Amino acid sequence: MFATKFDHVAVTVSDMERSLKFYCDLLGLKRDGEHDLEGETISRMAGKETVRMKVVRLVCPDTPGIYIDLQQYLEPEGKMSESKLGDIANSHFCVEVRDIAKAYETLKSHGVEFVSAPVEFDLEQEGKIGCVFFLDPDGYVLELTEYPQ
Repeated sequence: MFATKFDHVAVTVSDMERSLKFYCDLLGLKRDGEHDLEGETISRMAGKETVRMKVVRLVCPDTPGIYIDLQQYLEPEGKMSESKLGDIANSHFCVEVRDIAKAYETLKSHGVEFVSAPVEFDLEQEGKIGCVFFLDPDGYVLELTEYPQ
């Protein structure tokens, strides 16, 4: 066994400032650092001839130590993915909220696109949980979950 700890999830974005407004101002994540990467090491790691990228590390207030890295490739400029929810190699991450109905209405009023309205699952151990899928500004799928208090 090699894995010892969860570190981060990376989300590639087309416009860092627009994504920061979404992830920080709307969702409530907090900046936890940023850096620019370029040169031979990152190019080799990414398997591309020349890479220049900006990375902004975000964290949810109640889960320090687990990060979401927003990354924008400045060179080469990435292409829009065709991957959708349910496709092989598609992924999403989930953030917990205290009031899913309020979060849904607030995000929707800001033009956020949802896959559906929130639904409720009755799980044996957790009880009834609310869930809903939605899209970030680049179409990346995210999920909100509300657990019983």
